[in-house]
Amino acid sequence: MNVAFLGESTEAKRFLILCLAKITSCHTKVTILSKYSYSFDEMYENYDYCGIEMLLLKDGDNSLTKVSEEKSNFIDAEDLINIPEEFKVIAISEPTRKSLESCVKLAGDYACFQPTLSLYIIHINIMEYCKIGKRYLDNYWEIGLPSFTEIVEIYELYFEEKNQIVMIESQYLNRLYIRSLSPSMKSVLRKIIQDIFSMDIREVKEVFKKAERMK
Repeated sequence: MNVAFLGESTEAKRFLILCLAKITSCHTKVTILSKYSYSFDEMYENYDYCGIEMLLLKDGDNSLTKVSEEKSNFIDAEDLINIPEEFKVIAISEPTRKSLESCVKLAGDYACFQPTLSLYIIHINIMEYCKIGKRYLDNYWEIGLPSFTEIVEIYELYFEEKNQIVMIESQYLNRLYIRSLSPSMKSVLRKIIQDIFSMDIREVKEVFKKAERMK
């Protein structure tokens, strides 16, 4: 399964992709392709980060030419690329004005380029008591996208303090412990993986059990 994650490559977005890759790696081999290094160490084109194979793209590289048919490929996409129809496309939406507007515009460009696009949206970094919540963001997306764009599912993900700690520690320690994430975040991650990989609940639970045992 190949997935393109649309949106500005922020630390929160990269952490979310890393979490999904770490869990999914218990089901299939996964490579993350990105123009941005996920690690603080000296990087080469291919490197390992938190147990996940990473491919660092250079300016001008066509990420689609780097896709391996033997693995699941997660593309951290900030720009418009000619994504094949068999790819799953997920927009990573953050509530800050700049990130939100750029993500909606990018998704709209993809929709115009590929009118049959089926889009998944993940709202991340939503503040629990902020007036700008899921309902507001959903309306913003509905208005900003072409009317013919199909939104398959919308998820909301809170980066609670516990999850932020895991994110920061993973950057310095080069380790990611899925079991340390909050129950609410793990619940949303289970639903996302179940949907994009068309897995049943039993399969997802087994994958998560393996992921939580990984060091």
